Amino acid sequence: MNIFLKLKHWQIFLIWIIGTIQMSIFIKSDLWFLSFGLYIGLFLGWIYSIGKVLNKNVELNNRMKIWWILYLISLIPFAVNTRDMLTQSYDRIDSWIIAIAGIIGLVAITKIVIFSAKALKKAETKTEHKTTDLILEIFFIFLFTIGIWVLQPRLNKLISEN
Repeated sequence: MNIFLKLKHWQIFLIWIIGTIQMSIFIKSDLWFLSFGLYIGLFLGWIYSIGKVLNKNVELNNRMKIWWILYLISLIPFAVNTRDMLTQSYDRIDSWIIAIAGIIGLVAITKIVIFSAKALKKAETKTEHKTTDLILEIFFIFLFTIGIWVLQPRLNKLISEN
């Protein structure tokens, strides 16, 4: 996963734009699930590599894997429902399943982003921080398209020092 941290910000942005284009092309085909996976994979891979590579605590990394699994499972109903809406199929998933998956996904991605922001800040300053000290990093990780332009140069610097 080190590769996401070694790329420049413009390279990640370009890959993300290409992923967006390919997803919009293939979403109505039989390759829609693969297309959706490639599109979301860059975003999730970037966040995963921030937390995994910069955090040296094995126990915390194992706990984060549980949150990652929950988040990935919560994406499945959204992917299926999005595809059904775009193809105008009437085989929609019940709204209560979408609501439960949304709540689980929101809690999981919030935990993951806070974990990654703490790992980034700890790698930079070598001290522990409270969540309130990490608001800017959390904001930039959540808003991927802006965050890569600000955080990726910091990540490149950290990786080159190691």
